Amino acid sequence: MAKVTRVTSTRKPGRYNIYLDDEFAFAVDEKILTSYQLFKDTVVSPELREEIIAAEYEQKAYQTALVYATGAIHSAYQVRLKLIEKDFPDFVINQAIARLIDLSIIDDQHFAEVYVDEQMQSGKFGPQGVNFKLRQMGIDALMIEDALVKYDDESQRAHVSRLVTKLFDKYDRESTSMARQKVMKKLYQQGFSQAIIEKEIAQYQLNNPVDDDEMWENLSREAEKIVQRYDQLEGWEFERRVKSGMYRKGFDLNQVSSWLKDYQHR
Repeated sequence: MAKVTRVTSTRKPGRYNIYLDDEFAFAVDEKILTSYQLFKDTVVSPELREEIIAAEYEQKAYQTALVYATGAIHSAYQVRLKLIEKDFPDFVINQAIARLIDLSIIDDQHFAEVYVDEQMQSGKFGPQGVNFKLRQMGIDALMIEDALVKYDDESQRAHVSRLVTKLFDKYDRESTSMARQKVMKKLYQQGFSQAIIEKEIAQYQLNNPVDDDEMWENLSREAEKIVQRYDQLEGWEFERRVKSGMYRKGFDLNQVSSWLKDYQHR
């Protein structure tokens, strides 16, 4: 059986080179070094050597998971994906994650609560959006439900009110109808309550009535684009195509007809 004849530290702190019978055998983590007493004159049988190498592999997975999990807060599922990316087998991944959970380094409930707090602060996602994101990160449904209790309607309304103003400003060159549709769609995609979205949009439009001159300017700009597209057509077909294009953009057909009359009398 082989005997440890030399132990040297590597350039990486906490790792050591092990020499058996004056030949390099393997490198191990400090935890493995002390666990197996790999000091000078320790006898290492072939069976023990295999056990040490397996333990070192498991420790490597653990250290990889530890660095990832402590660099920024992560869910167990995210850590699992990181270890899969490093090609560790399932049983090694399971052991590493179990150790981190036992040490409370991985805590999915805490992760969910922190994520909800962050989204409530930023207002990027509503409750349903947060729910969807947390499920993508492997958080249990009951944990998500518990964490979302704090995300109340008042918090949603504050964020939706701010976003409604921001989005209507973004879509101010659209028709009123199209702008409303886009604002609704965007906020719904972000996971906010449909009832709250509709209420805040209604309040915004009550406080910000349509400016007729601005509306006519938007209509004229879009109509000019469509007219150029169909300027090779004439008569009824030309009007039909223009009206159809403007209707799809949410403009009132009576106003489009008025614009066409002005256009045809130029």
